[in-house]
Amino acid sequence: MAEQVNQRIEDMINELEQMRRTNLYEDEEIKEISRKRKEFEYRIQRRIKEKDDFVQYIAFELTLLEDISLRRKQAKMMEKKKDIEYAITKRLNKVFKQFIYRYQNDVAIYFEYIKFCRSVGFDYAVSAILGQMLQVHGDKPKMWQMASKWESKEQNNLENARAFLLKGIHRHPKSDILYLDLFDIELMIAFKAETEEEKEKYIKRADVVWKNGMKNIPDEAFLFKLCDLAFNYGIDDTITNSIKKEIWDRRTEKSVWSYIALKELEGYHWLEIEEYVDAELRYPNEINNYIAVYEEALRQFPDEKLCTKYIYGAISVRDGLCTELQKINIVKRAWYYGHDNGLLTKEMYTFGVKMLKMENEISKDEYTEILDEALVKNPKYRLLWEEKILLNKSDENKVLSILKDASKQLKSEDLIELWNFLFDNVESSVLLKNCYDKFQACDHAAVLSLKPKLLQKINEQNGLKAARNAYEDFIRTPPTQIEIHKVMIEIEMHQEKPLQKYIRKCYEALVQHHGRDNIEVWIDYINFEQQNGAAQAVPAIHRRAIGMLEKNLVDGFIKAQALAKLK
Repeated sequence: MAEQVNQRIEDMINELEQMRRTNLYEDEEIKEISRKRKEFEYRIQRRIKEKDDFVQYIAFELTLLEDISLRRKQAKMMEKKKDIEYAITKRLNKVFKQFIYRYQNDVAIYFEYIKFCRSVGFDYAVSAILGQMLQVHGDKPKMWQMASKWESKEQNNLENARAFLLKGIHRHPKSDILYLDLFDIELMIAFKAETEEEKEKYIKRADVVWKNGMKNIPDEAFLFKLCDLAFNYGIDDTITNSIKKEIWDRRTEKSVWSYIALKELEGYHWLEIEEYVDAELRYPNEINNYIAVYEEALRQFPDEKLCTKYIYGAISVRDGLCTELQKINIVKRAWYYGHDNGLLTKEMYTFGVKMLKMENEISKDEYTEILDEALVKNPKYRLLWEEKILLNKSDENKVLSILKDASKQLKSEDLIELWNFLFDNVESSVLLKNCYDKFQACDHAAVLSLKPKLLQKINEQNGLKAARNAYEDFIRTPPTQIEIHKVMIEIEMHQEKPLQKYIRKCYEALVQHHGRDNIEVWIDYINFEQQNGAAQAVPAIHRRAIGMLEKNLVDGFIKAQALAKLK
């Protein structure tokens, strides 16, 4: 190994000497370069090699090349390039070959090598590198595609690109990406043909490619991509019409209708769909065709996802194809079609409700009918119940009836959210009173958990006296959350002249209900008496807390009190 390394170092003497003679580097710098190279050479020649050894060596030499280029520009000196830069690139080329030989399974190395070859003008070597890569990685269709793209995009050699794809397809006859790229290249070659005779020959080749592809890959998505390529080039109606016919023949698949509808919007027409077009429609032909295709598809395949695509497609109609008002009407038509046929998802109902409210063009009765029909299909969709409440919020009895119906359908979490929604939108003290009465008769634990919110609302709408009465009723009926006591304490504290007897009454109720298993309620009570009430009452509250708290919480309470005194 030492002999090999020494021989390589000797081979570098001339370029190092030329660096010195041209004054690109000083003696100390050249010694350092020589030392680093010797170190790298030993590392890549040793028996147990690491990938990082090659990476660092290559990075060092590439950095050196950049530095030499920079120094030449500064010194305006171009002599001895062959003896210096060319010698370095030749050695780097050898190191890359060693690197690839050692780590053949790492695809990234091949492409780093290709990047290097391009940067130093070794383009002629790239095809050989790709061939070597494919010998090892030919089991991956993507590698054949990459090799082809290099030839077509970087070398502008379509025939070589085509050859790679043909070999790849021979090995991977079911690879869609290889067939698509080959079809693309065949069309590109035909597009660039100089004579009609040549063009016809290449088009025949493209025709064979897509038909063979469909034999091996009988997939609609693949067929759609072939059609897109044919549309993009638009050089031969024969191929395009053949592919369109193949698509139409597969119309028993839902995806075919979606594809044709979108293509109609883009201006690519299927004559077969004209029998479905409504002659009374007054939109541009592309949109009339789009509507006809989707509505016929939904008659044959009543499907929510298909209907959602219909609506989204209408929303995405490109600017300039129709007026803004026409676009809105098209979207509304698609939405109403889904609604009338029971094909709307929850998300589409959300969208539709917002759209209808924004338009504000339908009567209350029409809107009620839409919501009722929607709830028949989606009785567990909270948004629809919320909309019904908003629509009828001036009718207290109707709102309570809606709540009663909703409570039979919604899950606990959604029912809580619905009550919260109602409280946030209550404008009538009568409705609030009715809600309060309903609470008193209610035994649904989820709804009863909303007592604090209702208490706050009663105070806002009906005043302090009503809030005190409601609080008294609420704490007599379990469950009593800590929050309901805190809300009442806040209400009392925010009065213009807070009355301590009422605040203290709330704290007493709080510790009676929650004083066995909660330290904080006692701490809050003590803090109130110290800051706002009677400080002399604190020792008695402290003793009560120790006596009432569960044994495992007493030490925590005592520590908390001690820390509070230190603060």
